[in-house]
Amino acid sequence: MADKPVPTGFGAFCWSQLNASDAAACEPFYCSLLGWSATHEDMGGTTMSLFTRGKDQIGTLMQIPPQGAETPGSHWMGYVWVEDLDAAFVKAKALGATPYVPPTPIPGVGRFAVIGDPGGAILGIYEQDGPVDPTTPMPTGHGAFSWYELTTRAVAPCIAFYTALFGWTSQDWPMDFGTYTLFLRGEEAVAGLMPMAGPEWEGVPNHWMPYVGVTDVDERFAAVPGLGGTGCVPPTDIPEVGRFAVVTDPTGGTFTLFKGLV
Repeated sequence: MADKPVPTGFGAFCWSQLNASDAAACEPFYCSLLGWSATHEDMGGTTMSLFTRGKDQIGTLMQIPPQGAETPGSHWMGYVWVEDLDAAFVKAKALGATPYVPPTPIPGVGRFAVIGDPGGAILGIYEQDGPVDPTTPMPTGHGAFSWYELTTRAVAPCIAFYTALFGWTSQDWPMDFGTYTLFLRGEEAVAGLMPMAGPEWEGVPNHWMPYVGVTDVDERFAAVPGLGGTGCVPPTDIPEVGRFAVVTDPTGGTFTLFKGLV
């Protein structure tokens, strides 16, 4: 979770997308808060916003189509890069995943699928077209995604699911609130698991939480209300790791601001 190169390659997170109930309200919020720029692309009747930081591509923003009473709220969704999407999708279903979107092409880019894990947290899986170098570095520093954390009540089922699906291993990390779980690919930490235990989690669905690196957590947290967002967890230290705060955008999309110690 510290400020160091973000894991890349097969079995690591490779992309983040905000699915928003009001994309027009979200775009200026993120650009102002994190220094991103946005360009728009027509996706066959749907407009997608591509967030960039200089020459770095950071993430995408999509408007959620109306689905009546079943329309989901705004949420960030991370994608894990896999070598064989079809095999990963079949394996995920066999391990108990809920299939939401089957393997689907993104013309000229690759293919993706969307699943729900045994606790109901939503995750994307992604296969890139053509020859690729899985060691290409991911963006780091202010405004770049730096960590992904599964926040769930289904701790044991999810550890079993993700270790089987992606070949990750798990390592317990004792903390003040209990046991945090690190997911590892070899010796490299690629994600974490936070157990949801206690009344403070009432009404919060199981979910994957993205962390965005910032140079000053307190300063960016203070800026959120003026941009239309909400502070959920104030700036807090994680001993020997860094400082974080949890915020939501104007439509309820939740993410964490983070500054590592090194």
